[in-house]
Amino acid sequence: MRDNVLQVKVVTSSGEEITAGSKTFKNSAGYDLKNLFVGSEGTLGVITEITLRLHPIVDHIESSVCAFQSLTQACDAVVTLLSCGVPVAKCEVLDGPAIHAFNLYSKDVDDMTPQPHLFVELQDISEAGLASQRNIVEEILNDCGGTNIEFSANPAVRKKLWAARHDTYYASCALRPGEGMGIVTDACVPLGQLASVIAATAEDIQTSEVIGPVFGHAGDGNFHCILPVRDTDSEEYLQKLEDVNDRLISRTLAAGGTCTGEHGVGSGKMKYLTTQYGEGAVDIMRAIKESLDPKNIFNPGKIITP
Repeated sequence: MRDNVLQVKVVTSSGEEITAGSKTFKNSAGYDLKNLFVGSEGTLGVITEITLRLHPIVDHIESSVCAFQSLTQACDAVVTLLSCGVPVAKCEVLDGPAIHAFNLYSKDVDDMTPQPHLFVELQDISEAGLASQRNIVEEILNDCGGTNIEFSANPAVRKKLWAARHDTYYASCALRPGEGMGIVTDACVPLGQLASVIAATAEDIQTSEVIGPVFGHAGDGNFHCILPVRDTDSEEYLQKLEDVNDRLISRTLAAGGTCTGEHGVGSGKMKYLTTQYGEGAVDIMRAIKESLDPKNIFNPGKIITP
C-alpha cells in the first residue's frame, strides 16, 4: 500500500497543515517526508488527506489451489514462481493447521487435505496472457511437488476462496473455543529465507504444544501466526505463547528480517526495535519524535518511548 501513496497532507503539532510527497510518479525533492508520516502509525501528526495511485481493473482473473507435502516445498515453489518472472497477483502459503481451521470454519469452501497449501491468483489483460501464466504456474507447481492443483476463473468460487483466507483469524481462534482473542505475529524475511524460517516456526509451535496456524503472503516473505488466547488459560500456557513469539522474532531477525512486515510496531513490538536496528537508529527515531511531537500528543506510547 505504501508504494501507492503519492501524497499526504498532515496536521503537525503546531496546528499547521503541510503537504508531503507529490502527485507525480517521480519526486526527488528534499527528504522523503511522505513515507516518514505514512509509516509513523499516527505518532508524528494527523493525516488529513491522501492521494493514491490507481490501477486498472483487469478482466481476466484465475485462482489456483495447490497442496504440498511440506511447507518447504510450498515456499520453494513461491521462490521459483517469482524467479521465473510470473506476475502473480496474490500468493498465500498456509500450513496444515491453517487448512484444518479452514475446513472447520469455512462452510462455503470444499474441504482440503490438512497439509500445506498455496493459494495463487493470476491476472492479465487478455485471455491468452492468462493462459500463458496458467501453463507456467502449473508446470512449476508440479515440478516443486505440488498435488491436487486446481484453477478456477469462476468469480463465485474465487470470492469464497479468498473470503475463507481473510477469515483465518476467526478460523484459528475457533480452534480453541471460549472467550478470548488471538495473538497475531507479523514477521517478514528475505524471500530466500522464507522456507527455513516458516518451517522452523511451524515446528516450534508443534513442539511447544500450543495452537498456532501459520500462513502468510509468501510472495513478499511476510507470514503470520495466530496464537489463540483464552481467558481461562494458565500462566504456564501464556508463557509458552510469549516464548514462541519471542523465538519467532529472534529467528526472523537472525535471518535478516523484520519484526513487523505490515501491522506496525504499536506497543507490542517496541522491545524488538533496538535488536533489529541498533541503539543509534532508535535514537534517531526518538529524536524525530521529539522534534515533531515535543508534547507527545500524537498516539503516545507507540513505536518509541520519549
